[in-house]
Amino acid sequence: MAAEPGPGTEALAFRQLRDLVATQEALIERLRLRKEEEEHSKTKILLAKEAEKLQFALGEIEILSKQLEREKQVFEKALSNIKSKALKESTKKDKLISKCNEIESHIMKQEDLLNDKENEIKELQQFITKQKQTLKTQVSDLKIQKQQESYIAQVLEKKQKKGLK
Repeated sequence: MAAEPGPGTEALAFRQLRDLVATQEALIERLRLRKEEEEHSKTKILLAKEAEKLQFALGEIEILSKQLEREKQVFEKALSNIKSKALKESTKKDKLISKCNEIESHIMKQEDLLNDKENEIKELQQFITKQKQTLKTQVSDLKIQKQQESYIAQVLEKKQKKGLK
Protein backbone atom coordinates (compact mmCIF):
# COMPACT_ATOMS: atom_id res chain seq x y z
CA MET A 1 0.00 0.00 0.00
CA ALA A 2 1.20 3.30 -0.86
CA ALA A 3 1.47 5.95 1.69
CA GLU A 4 -1.17 8.53 1.66
CA PRO A 5 -0.02 11.98 1.27
CA GLY A 6 -0.17 14.00 4.41
CA PRO A 7 -1.46 17.44 4.97
CA GLY A 8 1.97 18.92 4.36
CA THR A 9 2.30 17.47 0.91
CA GLU A 10 -1.06 18.72 -0.10
CA ALA A 11 -0.20 22.21 0.96
CA LEU A 12 3.11 21.94 -0.85
CA ALA A 13 1.39 20.67 -4.00
CA PHE A 14 -1.20 23.45 -3.71
CA ARG A 15 1.51 26.09 -3.31
CA GLN A 16 3.45 24.71 -6.26
CA LEU A 17 0.28 24.61 -8.33
CA ARG A 18 -0.52 28.19 -7.27
CA ASP A 19 3.04 29.29 -8.13
CA LEU A 20 2.77 27.52 -11.49
CA VAL A 21 -0.53 29.30 -12.22
CA ALA A 22 1.00 32.66 -11.14
CA THR A 23 4.04 32.04 -13.35
CA GLN A 24 1.83 31.15 -16.30
CA GLU A 25 -0.31 34.25 -15.69
CA ALA A 26 2.82 36.41 -15.58
CA LEU A 27 4.05 34.75 -18.76
CA ILE A 28 0.65 35.30 -20.44
CA GLU A 29 0.72 38.96 -19.31
CA ARG A 30 4.25 39.44 -20.68
CA LEU A 31 3.21 37.84 -23.99
CA ARG A 32 0.11 40.05 -24.06
CA LEU A 33 2.24 43.18 -23.43
CA ARG A 34 4.76 42.11 -26.06
CA LYS A 35 1.92 41.55 -28.56
CA GLU A 36 0.47 44.96 -27.71
CA GLU A 37 3.92 46.52 -28.19
CA GLU A 38 4.30 44.78 -31.57
CA GLU A 39 0.82 45.89 -32.67
CA HIS A 40 1.52 49.39 -31.35
CA SER A 41 4.78 49.42 -33.32
CA LYS A 42 2.99 48.17 -36.48
CA THR A 43 0.30 50.79 -35.99
CA LYS A 44 2.97 53.45 -35.49
CA ILE A 45 4.72 52.36 -38.73
CA LEU A 46 1.39 52.35 -40.62
CA LEU A 47 0.54 55.74 -39.15
CA ALA A 48 3.94 57.11 -40.24
CA LYS A 49 3.39 55.73 -43.78
CA GLU A 50 -0.12 57.21 -43.95
CA ALA A 51 1.17 60.53 -42.58
CA GLU A 52 3.83 60.53 -45.31
CA LYS A 53 1.16 59.79 -47.95
CA LEU A 54 -0.98 62.55 -46.48
CA GLN A 55 1.90 65.04 -46.61
CA PHE A 56 2.61 64.03 -50.21
CA ALA A 57 -1.09 64.41 -51.11
CA LEU A 58 -1.22 67.81 -49.37
CA GLY A 59 1.87 68.88 -51.34
CA GLU A 60 0.21 67.73 -54.56
CA ILE A 61 -2.97 69.59 -53.61
CA GLU A 62 -0.96 72.76 -52.96
CA ILE A 63 0.83 72.44 -56.32
CA LEU A 64 -2.44 71.79 -58.13
CA SER A 65 -4.13 74.68 -56.27
CA LYS A 66 -1.37 77.07 -57.35
CA GLN A 67 -1.56 75.77 -60.93
CA LEU A 68 -5.35 76.13 -60.87
CA GLU A 69 -5.02 79.69 -59.55
CA ARG A 70 -2.55 80.55 -62.35
CA GLU A 71 -4.85 79.01 -64.95
CA LYS A 72 -7.81 80.87 -63.42
CA GLN A 73 -5.91 84.16 -63.69
CA VAL A 74 -4.94 83.42 -67.31
CA PHE A 75 -8.56 82.51 -68.07
CA GLU A 76 -9.92 85.64 -66.35
CA LYS A 77 -7.43 87.82 -68.23
CA ALA A 78 -8.40 86.18 -71.54
CA LEU A 79 -12.09 86.54 -70.67
CA SER A 80 -11.55 90.20 -69.78
CA ASN A 81 -9.74 90.75 -73.10
CA ILE A 82 -12.55 89.02 -74.99
CA LYS A 83 -15.19 91.09 -73.17
CA SER A 84 -13.24 94.27 -73.90
CA LYS A 85 -12.90 93.30 -77.57
CA ALA A 86 -16.60 92.40 -77.74
CA LEU A 87 -17.50 95.78 -76.22
CA LYS A 88 -15.28 97.58 -78.76
CA GLU A 89 -16.81 95.56 -81.61
CA SER A 90 -20.30 96.27 -80.30
CA THR A 91 -19.53 99.99 -80.09
CA LYS A 92 -18.04 99.88 -83.59
CA LYS A 93 -21.14 98.05 -84.85
CA ASP A 94 -23.41 100.64 -83.21
CA LYS A 95 -21.41 103.47 -84.82
CA LEU A 96 -21.66 101.74 -88.22
CA ILE A 97 -25.41 101.27 -87.80
CA SER A 98 -25.73 104.93 -86.83
CA LYS A 99 -23.64 105.98 -89.86
CA CYS A 100 -25.76 103.73 -92.13
CA ASN A 101 -28.92 105.32 -90.74
CA GLU A 102 -27.47 108.79 -91.41
CA ILE A 103 -26.55 107.80 -94.95
CA GLU A 104 -29.96 106.23 -95.51
CA SER A 105 -31.64 109.40 -94.24
CA HIS A 106 -29.41 111.53 -96.50
CA ILE A 107 -30.23 109.29 -99.48
CA MET A 108 -33.96 109.62 -98.77
CA LYS A 109 -33.62 113.43 -98.62
CA GLN A 110 -31.65 113.40 -101.87
CA GLU A 111 -34.29 111.17 -103.48
CA ASP A 112 -36.99 113.60 -102.33
CA LEU A 113 -34.98 116.52 -103.78
CA LEU A 114 -34.45 114.57 -107.00
CA ASN A 115 -38.19 113.82 -107.23
CA ASP A 116 -38.95 117.51 -106.66
CA LYS A 117 -36.47 118.46 -109.43
CA GLU A 118 -37.92 115.83 -111.78
CA ASN A 119 -41.42 117.20 -111.14
CA GLU A 120 -40.12 120.73 -111.76
CA ILE A 121 -38.49 119.54 -115.01
CA LYS A 122 -41.77 117.90 -116.11
CA GLU A 123 -43.65 121.10 -115.35
CA LEU A 124 -41.07 123.13 -117.29
CA GLN A 125 -41.26 120.65 -120.20
CA GLN A 126 -45.04 121.00 -120.20
CA PHE A 127 -44.68 124.78 -120.08
CA ILE A 128 -42.15 124.68 -122.96
CA THR A 129 -44.46 122.38 -124.95
CA LYS A 130 -47.35 124.84 -124.40
CA GLN A 131 -45.09 127.76 -125.28
CA LYS A 132 -43.97 126.00 -128.49
CA GLN A 133 -47.59 125.36 -129.39
CA THR A 134 -48.45 128.98 -128.63
CA LEU A 135 -45.49 130.20 -130.70
CA LYS A 136 -46.40 127.86 -133.56
CA THR A 137 -49.92 129.21 -133.45
CA GLN A 138 -48.61 132.79 -133.36
CA VAL A 139 -46.19 132.09 -136.25
CA SER A 140 -49.00 130.50 -138.20
CA ASP A 141 -51.27 133.47 -137.42
CA LEU A 142 -48.47 135.84 -138.46
CA LYS A 143 -47.98 133.96 -141.74
CA ILE A 144 -51.70 134.14 -142.43
CA GLN A 145 -51.72 137.82 -141.51
CA LYS A 146 -48.69 138.42 -143.75
CA GLN A 147 -50.36 136.55 -146.60
CA GLN A 148 -53.54 138.58 -146.06
CA GLU A 149 -51.55 141.80 -145.98
CA SER A 150 -49.65 140.75 -149.08
CA TYR A 151 -52.94 139.91 -150.83
CA ILE A 152 -54.49 143.21 -149.76
CA ALA A 153 -51.39 145.05 -150.91
CA GLN A 154 -51.59 143.29 -154.28
CA VAL A 155 -55.29 144.05 -154.60
CA LEU A 156 -54.69 147.69 -153.68
CA GLU A 157 -51.80 147.93 -156.11
CA LYS A 158 -53.94 146.51 -158.90
CA LYS A 159 -56.69 149.00 -158.09
CA GLN A 160 -54.20 151.81 -158.08
CA LYS A 161 -52.81 150.74 -161.40
CA LYS A 162 -56.33 150.52 -162.85
CA GLY A 163 -57.17 153.84 -161.35
CA LEU A 164 -54.10 155.48 -162.84
CA LYS A 165 -54.76 154.21 -166.36
